Amino acid sequence: MAVFHFEHGIHKSEQEKLLANTLLKQLLLQSNFKKVYIVYSFQESILMPFELYQSQENNNILKLVHGDRDMNTTLYTDIITEYGICNIYRVPDNIVNLLKSKFPEAVNRHLYSVLIKQFPPGDEKLFVIFYPERIVVKLNKDGKTQILNNYKYHTVVDVSYILLNICKQFDVYNIPVELSGMIEQESALYVEIHKYFETINFAQLPSSCKYSDEINRKPPHYFSPIFVANSCE
Repeated sequence: MAVFHFEHGIHKSEQEKLLANTLLKQLLLQSNFKKVYIVYSFQESILMPFELYQSQENNNILKLVHGDRDMNTTLYTDIITEYGICNIYRVPDNIVNLLKSKFPEAVNRHLYSVLIKQFPPGDEKLFVIFYPERIVVKLNKDGKTQILNNYKYHTVVDVSYILLNICKQFDVYNIPVELSGMIEQESALYVEIHKYFETINFAQLPSSCKYSDEINRKPPHYFSPIFVANSCE
């Protein structure tokens, strides 16, 4: 496995160039893969129940919610049959075309679609995935996904405010929290969250996969959001 990190806040005009350079120069990416999954995490996504979905309105709905400043985009829809949900999202054309030229048979999914399957609605729990200055939050309550969204943050207090505000909106208190991604177990960020949530655990790696010694030497929650292939089907 290889993980490539790009500097946070890269301008859109530079994203394609950096991605193209990575696809061209990394030897690991020159292999012939049996399956390729591309999981997009762009924020411009809308989850919608089947009964309200009308494909001809996809573009209008995305423009209404996320604006229409950049219309050079490709629209996708993920159908999550077992939960009766459609995920409508858009991706910049230049990124789509670049990845399609490299992996023409790839399966495209949005991160939200994958997370709904990876963390199916069951016991009440708040899932938080950490990225540089951004978190993805999913709340399970009453056997349903109540909210699944991206939030930007700059300070540790921002994170606790976001989580507490979500809990207030959905009338949940002291709910168990599962953390994953780029967060340290003894960090100021963790301490801040623990002020308000008693039960916190760090995500584990899926038991269905085998991992290299290099991965096993690291805290498993660092990599757990990456191993989502089983939820891409």
